[in-house]
Amino acid sequence: MRAAPGSPGAEGVVRVSDDVAAIVTAYGPGGGLLELVESLLPQVARVVVVDDGSDPRFDPVLDAARRSGALVVRHSSNQGIAAALNTGVRAAEADAVTAPTFVLTLDQDSEVSPDFVSCLVGTAREAAEAGITVGMVAPAHVEGQPSPVAGAVRGFLLGRAPIQSGMLIPLDTLRRVGGFAEQLFIDGVDTDFALRVDRAGLRIVLSPAVRLGHSLGRRHTPRLLGVPVRLGGAPLELTHSAPFRYYYIVRNRVLLNRMHGRRHRAWSVRETLADARHLLVVQLLVPGRVPRARAALAGVRDGWAGRSGPMPERLRAALDR
Repeated sequence: MRAAPGSPGAEGVVRVSDDVAAIVTAYGPGGGLLELVESLLPQVARVVVVDDGSDPRFDPVLDAARRSGALVVRHSSNQGIAAALNTGVRAAEADAVTAPTFVLTLDQDSEVSPDFVSCLVGTAREAAEAGITVGMVAPAHVEGQPSPVAGAVRGFLLGRAPIQSGMLIPLDTLRRVGGFAEQLFIDGVDTDFALRVDRAGLRIVLSPAVRLGHSLGRRHTPRLLGVPVRLGGAPLELTHSAPFRYYYIVRNRVLLNRMHGRRHRAWSVRETLADARHLLVVQLLVPGRVPRARAALAGVRDGWAGRSGPMPERLRAALDR
């Protein structure tokens, strides 16, 4: 694949001139945020960190990110990842330092290589030169797992619904399909955006050489009579989320089906069954069954009622007990 324009810097990092602004969302960030910012700064024109309402305990990390060269924007309260991404895009567009062609969206716990941005931009430009209407570009692998593939066209892999972290999005795409759906708050924000990109006739292209390091959830190895359950000779490792996340996973599945199910019936059935299967497995094999079930049932109720935005505070308080 041809390299994107730019010149190698120290340690082989390729700068993508003024083409890219990286938007990093943060909430209660640890030291990994600063590492991510410092790995992005040599590659992009601007790094915008949007803190989504962290309490003052996390000020030292955010101050360190600011001192390193990032533009730090803070929400006074937790408004959700979609709102944080929209704030970051507006900040990048308004920033006098930046006139970006693309925004790159990243979570605070992601890890990128020195050529991460240049490879994504290179894929975007090569695909456009091949006559593909590029809506976004995403890594072909996330945490060692392949991204879902929807097919191929003119030698380029097409993606289905990549996770939000690692998406390189032309600003023209955002102007055409709109920003991220703030009513979803968290979970499914990337899916909704990908479906709107597809509806606009734009392509989701996967960059084959790009690998994103990113936490996909908590890990648990189930045990039977104290012995780890094994699958294929190796201990079975299940990925799951904190109990409160199952409220959003379930509620937003209902909302997404309402928003897109009529147009994408096969997708709706497939993804609903996948979520149900995942929930059944973790309920059977992962501790935390009672709060997880309570969160999921509340998600079903609120999804059918059409409730969006943040989880009701009384439910969050009950799950925290």
